[in-house]
Amino acid sequence: MTPTAPGRRRMAVRTGALLVAAIAATATALAHSASAGPRAPAAVGSSVFSVAPYVDMSNGQEPVLDTAITGHGLKAYTAAFVIGAGCNQEWGDTLPIGNDSYTDPEIARAKSEGASVIISSGGAGGEPLAWTCTNQSSINAGYAAIADDYGVSRLDFDVEGAAVADTAAAARHFTAIKALKASHPNLVFSMTLPVLPSGLTGDGVNILKAAKTAGLRIDVVNVMAMDYYQGQQDMGAAAIRAAQSTLAQMKSVDSGYTMANVGITPMIGVNDDGSVFTTANAASVESFAASNGVGRLAFWSIDRDQPCPGGSGGAASPTCSGVSSAKLAFTDAFVPYTGTGGGTGGTTGGTTGGTTGGTTGGSTGGGGCSAAAWSASTSYVPNDVVSYNGHKWTALYWSTGVQPGSAIAWNIWKDNRLC
Repeated sequence: MTPTAPGRRRMAVRTGALLVAAIAATATALAHSASAGPRAPAAVGSSVFSVAPYVDMSNGQEPVLDTAITGHGLKAYTAAFVIGAGCNQEWGDTLPIGNDSYTDPEIARAKSEGASVIISSGGAGGEPLAWTCTNQSSINAGYAAIADDYGVSRLDFDVEGAAVADTAAAARHFTAIKALKASHPNLVFSMTLPVLPSGLTGDGVNILKAAKTAGLRIDVVNVMAMDYYQGQQDMGAAAIRAAQSTLAQMKSVDSGYTMANVGITPMIGVNDDGSVFTTANAASVESFAASNGVGRLAFWSIDRDQPCPGGSGGAASPTCSGVSSAKLAFTDAFVPYTGTGGGTGGTTGGTTGGTTGGTTGGSTGGGGCSAAAWSASTSYVPNDVVSYNGHKWTALYWSTGVQPGSAIAWNIWKDNRLC
């Protein structure tokens, strides 16, 4: 998911050079079945962020997003891309965050139409702030500025190419995320990484390890199920294998990860390597997600979810799919999915201490809270009051083990803010 073409506004398009690290990795797939199996929702709860396709905020295709929201039931999208410029941040059109006369009104309009937004930083043509700035306090403040300027609780970080191997930047990044989670307890973040059907590259696994070293569990590890450069194959089955393979790698780093911590992001239509992801592939991935409780479905991109003028095209384009599927046919294939919108990540014991989130439970009170600390082993009923991470929470529904502030707790715990 890359910015390349210059102009009034730089356009985020994919190029054949996207997955250099992935191309060099082994292409051996894990030996499980790619079958979706019977459809039985495995995820607890639901979220408007279960389906959040990427939108290039810089290529003039805003009406496609508007139509997806107002006419096709899309409830969330991922706005791409914020990029680091030294210790500053700007959108891909080189205008600053919070003061972009093109992008900011687009986000406001989509919000008025009823859609929630995830802000994504990086991409193959840019990098998140921690990769372009070495001042930790500036990085911390920069990440907080994205959340605050746009009033969002979901941030995505798309790390590709040589950036995946930058261990010093990854350490700065997760230090900033840990600080941001402390100041913004409802924050859910995703790491979008290159993948093969056999899973993450070695550098991608090191990103998981860097998070653990920082005492974090990544809320959503979002795999870019695209551009494998392995020849023609069933791209739906390949995306499913990539998700399964990645989860196995995640569990090898932290056994608390589940499929609710995995996101799947294919490139719809014609990929840069000539492979094709069809609407039938989209239906199979959506069915797998529903049967296995995948944390998030996305795709690259809403801008491309329309046929090319004059025919299928047969080549990757930033503004059309290259296949003959109807406008927003891929959106229609994905929007039925209602999952968690992201697993319960948070902080883990890791190697540096901290509280335990996700499925491993634990309890954390906070500050001057007089309410009893939330406990993963206690059964709560409506109107019970607990303290967690310095906030007071009121139970809205019966639950056991549902962590206040987690992605699945939106209709279970009410945040009464700081104690």
